[in-house]
Amino acid sequence: MLNSYSTGSGHIPSGRVLSAIFCAAFFFAALMLVMPTISYASDESSSDLSVSDPYVREPVPGRAMSAAFMTLINESDAPRQLLSVSAPWAGAIEIHTHLHENGVMKMRQLNALEIPAKSSVTLQPGGLHLMLFGLEPPLDRQLPMTLCFDQGECIATEAILFSPM
Repeated sequence: MLNSYSTGSGHIPSGRVLSAIFCAAFFFAALMLVMPTISYASDESSSDLSVSDPYVREPVPGRAMSAAFMTLINESDAPRQLLSVSAPWAGAIEIHTHLHENGVMKMRQLNALEIPAKSSVTLQPGGLHLMLFGLEPPLDRQLPMTLCFDQGECIATEAILFSPM
């Protein structure tokens, strides 16, 4: 039987029993806080999105901008959108495309880049690319970047600094 004493109207559990009840309630509350984190981490590792062969072209001397290139792969059954990119070594990063208008090549910023279902999109020189602003050379050889997609999913990757010379 539980340790308790009588007050005439019923039994009140002893301090040891109350402590055990409190510990169990605390453990359950802590478990409820941790469960979404565990679930989120496992969702991230089973992502249908991936990044292949990311690289950054070394900036031209005296310039504080450059471009990044890579292939974005979508293995899901639905189209996904790249919404933003960030990096601690760049002041700003924009998604860009090249357009040919009246024989003139022009760059245009995109608000988002769609990656079709079960497909990939390649960012390459002369086409889609990430425009990098506010660079402070010299840049490291390995450059961490975070790509954020619709549905609140972000992917951390590391680009290699490429010198065309």
